[in-house]
Amino acid sequence: MNLLNLKLRPEERAALNLRNLYEACGYSFYRMSRFEEYDFYADKKDFLTSKRILTFTDINGKLMALRPDVTLSIIKHVRLQDGQVKNSDGVQKFYYDEKVYRVPKNADSFREISQAGVECVGRLSDENICEVLELALKSLETVADGRNFVLDIANAGLIAELLDESKNKSEILKCIAAKNIHGLKTLNAPEKIINLLESGEFDEETAKIINSLKNYKDKIKIDYSAVSNLNYYNGLVFRGFIEGVPESILSGGQYDGLLKLMGKKNSRAVGFAVYLDLVRSEKND
Repeated sequence: MNLLNLKLRPEERAALNLRNLYEACGYSFYRMSRFEEYDFYADKKDFLTSKRILTFTDINGKLMALRPDVTLSIIKHVRLQDGQVKNSDGVQKFYYDEKVYRVPKNADSFREISQAGVECVGRLSDENICEVLELALKSLETVADGRNFVLDIANAGLIAELLDESKNKSEILKCIAAKNIHGLKTLNAPEKIINLLESGEFDEETAKIINSLKNYKDKIKIDYSAVSNLNYYNGLVFRGFIEGVPESILSGGQYDGLLKLMGKKNSRAVGFAVYLDLVRSEKND
């Protein structure tokens, strides 16, 4: 049988196309075990999409977990020297095509979730951040298959700075996620946050990065509802949408805090995941 004549499912075709894209952009394929010791995740639940972890006891008596997250596993195994990545420019670039096991939002059971994505770790410059943002846009373009797509971006670092001394931080974040201006005013949220949401404009730092993505400027918009987890993300956060899919098919951002937690204090990181199961909603499939 000629394998080239096999009909691929939409998510399989998307995974193959994304792998080719990431290879062409100089990212190295990263394969990992499906299992990690539970203790590895236990003290990092603030960095997990779902706090629920599927566990089992290994034959040696160790409590193990089915992998709920790819990023944590990659960062765990990145080799650093004096806090920096061991290579010529201090930057490592990985891509993956893996499954994770967790309870999705608004679900009542564990699911096996297919995702592909990239992680860029080390002495990152603004150019590296822009490169990953452009790769996120190219990933959306790849899976959109001719349909419209958009990347929502916000600056989580700015929000965290503005909320630094707020006593009702969690309530304010909920209002930001819901785009509830009235609620923000009721909570006496910082005026600058209210102005950012009302104006719909990029802050100066984000605008500088967006302006470098000239080929995709019409595919990017500001949306501070993307800011939801300040424990995880500390810089730009972004979510990608394609026409015909009612939820975000891509999500990512900068997560330097996770590196600090894992002892990699002088490094930065940015990455994203594409949720391949949602590609099944493609047109004509």
